[in-house]
Amino acid sequence: MIEPHRRLLTLRPALLVLLCLVTGFSQAQEQRYITDEIVVPVRSGAGGEYRIVNKGLSSGTPITFYSLSEDGIWAEVETRGGTRGWLRAQYIQTEIPNELLLKQAEARFQELQADRDKLLAMLDDTQTEAYAADGELAELRTRLAETDAELLEIKRISGAAIELDTRNQSLARELESKRSEAELLKLENVRLQERIDNNLIIDGALAVLLGVIIAALAPRLMPKKRRNDGWS
Repeated sequence: MIEPHRRLLTLRPALLVLLCLVTGFSQAQEQRYITDEIVVPVRSGAGGEYRIVNKGLSSGTPITFYSLSEDGIWAEVETRGGTRGWLRAQYIQTEIPNELLLKQAEARFQELQADRDKLLAMLDDTQTEAYAADGELAELRTRLAETDAELLEIKRISGAAIELDTRNQSLARELESKRSEAELLKLENVRLQERIDNNLIIDGALAVLLGVIIAALAPRLMPKKRRNDGWS
């Protein structure tokens, strides 16, 4: 099984291309690096007799390359801190050193590992929430079933209440009709009683009148008795 560091080294060409695209190069100023496993001093001129302006750049230090000396032994460079001077050209290279690539790859690996751990934690939290949601869902389903049962009972009661109300309304209409008929019968009875009373009054009056007539006519209808005055 290939160790992680070796596997990262196998990715060197791809990483080199990626980093080159990010950093870029120019015709006048080229970014280069101090070669692996060495500390290189920077001098004020192209030669070992010039004073040292930087005690030493460690391996993998990025520098800006300007030019070579006439003999091609020395290179004019500038550090990111702004120190400009000369160092031996043999200690610089255009490619990113393996040590720097390894460190960058390890850093990226750590970032990815942290992202992975974060995602796993989020997944655990999501699963926990999902389990809790399942419990809430089951409770909601139970409550829904109970609500449906109550709704059916209410509908049943409501249907019975509606039927009862309909019957009550029908009975009320029938009762009102009977009351109207009763009122009509009472009114008819009153009228009949008035007619009877009127007839009785008329009959009484006729009887009185008949009595008067009879009383008046009776003497005339009765035969007269002859007087017995002794003259027979």
